[in-house]
Amino acid sequence: MKYHVLVGQEHLEVDLDPQGGGFRVLLDGEEHHVEVAMLAEGRAYSLLIDGRSIDVGVEQREHKVDLLISGHRYGTEVLGEREWIARSIQGDSLEGDKTVRAAMTGIVRDVLVGPGDEVSVGQTLFILEAMKMENEVKAEVAGAVASVAVRSGDTVTLGDVVVEIE
Repeated sequence: MKYHVLVGQEHLEVDLDPQGGGFRVLLDGEEHHVEVAMLAEGRAYSLLIDGRSIDVGVEQREHKVDLLISGHRYGTEVLGEREWIARSIQGDSLEGDKTVRAAMTGIVRDVLVGPGDEVSVGQTLFILEAMKMENEVKAEVAGAVASVAVRSGDTVTLGDVVVEIE
């Protein structure tokens, strides 16, 4: 099965085929063998990629999926081949969200931007502590910070608006 994965402004082609106890994965033409074990149903997985173990937290929000890997958050969007072709024909923008929401309940450890600050794609906006891990939340779009709804030490819940970028 072929998928198109958008990570920020980067587009990756991923082709998955069941093989043995896992999957043969072609990632932009590079082949990998991946085995998957579920740690928490739909929320955490242990991947064995070419013999290297990686734990991944997964948070679904609307049509996007946030991956938590080694304390870093990667906002992704996964499209099937038909969705990718339709989007390409329509010319839809590949821009990320301008509204940054809490992808989990946690404590804001540090806010690194303020209203009026210019931010670039991939720049860390704030650090959220959840499940005893610090997660850097990064901008998916470039622009000026319109508002910041939290301060260091605040508690946020899943879906709370934290930063808006214009």
